[in-house]
Parts: sequence; structure tokens; C-alpha cells
Amino acid sequence: MELSQTALFVGSIINLYALVLVLRIWLQLARVDYYNPLSQFVVKITEPVLKPIRKIMPIVKNIDTSAVLVIFILGALKSVLYFGLAIDVMILLGLLSILKATGMTIFYVLFIGAISSWFNRGNNPTFYAFYQLSEPLLRPVRKILPTIGVIDFSPMVIVFILLFINNLMIDMLQGLWVIAG
Repeated sequence: MELSQTALFVGSIINLYALVLVLRIWLQLARVDYYNPLSQFVVKITEPVLKPIRKIMPIVKNIDTSAVLVIFILGALKSVLYFGLAIDVMILLGLLSILKATGMTIFYVLFIGAISSWFNRGNNPTFYAFYQLSEPLLRPVRKILPTIGVIDFSPMVIVFILLFINNLMIDMLQGLWVIAG
């Protein structure tokens, strides 16, 4: 099935916005400073969409359920873009979009955090936000696999786990997993 350039472009925009929505949820869970420039950027991009939905989908246990709902809806809309109005595919792609956007966001936060650690020479609030986001993920791995000298292998372990899960999902779901993200 040949997809149009417009469908691919719109799908990429949907994927990017889903990553920002997952980042918003994660920033709240990690209790990153609201006035941090990264937090402010994410809030300004997502608030116009989430504010009206929050009237029916409240924040539950510090999880912004309205953001989860929007990610689901965006994934379902992507299925309409690629497959038409098959309701079962819409629901499946909505759920898969939540999973894939979460994994991709974890990957990018770890990647940016690792790269920025090479260059961070001062108190940069954006780099500190990436530290606050990644530290809860890295801490359990560091307990098992301590740093060797100045090299911290914990981000690589998590990235390898994410790649393994991604490949497993590709094997199980094939094209649907690729379209989900």
C-alpha cells in the first residue's frame, strides 16, 4: 500500500506531538520545576489542547489523563489516515501509539541527557530537567551495574531494553507497530 506524502507528513507531526504529550506527563510525574524553560515550553505547546479536555478527564495520581486520551485519539486518527475507518484498527493503533510514544520519549530523553552530560559545564536548567527525568529510570540500573571509572553504562542498558522491546513488537505486530510511531 503506497502512502501519500501528505499522510506521511501528517503522521510525523502526530508522532512529534505525541512525544511532547508524553514528555508533559513525565515532567509532572518527575516533579520537574514548573518554571524550568523546558517545562514552560511543553506546557505552552500542550495546554491549549489539554485544557478543555481536562474538564472531563482530571489528573489522577499525578498522571494527566487528558494527555493520555489525546495520545490515544491521535493514534486512532493516524489509523484513519492509513487504513480508513476500521474501528478495531483505530482502537489498537490508539493503544499502540501510547506505548510507542512513551518508549520513544524515554529514548530521546536518555539520549539528550547523555549527550548533554558531555557538555554541561554549569547550571543549565534544561539539562537539570533532563537529569530529573532520567534519574528515576537510571537509578535501579546503577544499583545493579555501577559506573566504571567515569563511564555510566545505565543509559545504554535501558536503550538496549527499549530496542529489544521495539524489535519484539515489530516481530509481533509488524506494520501496525511501525505505523503506531
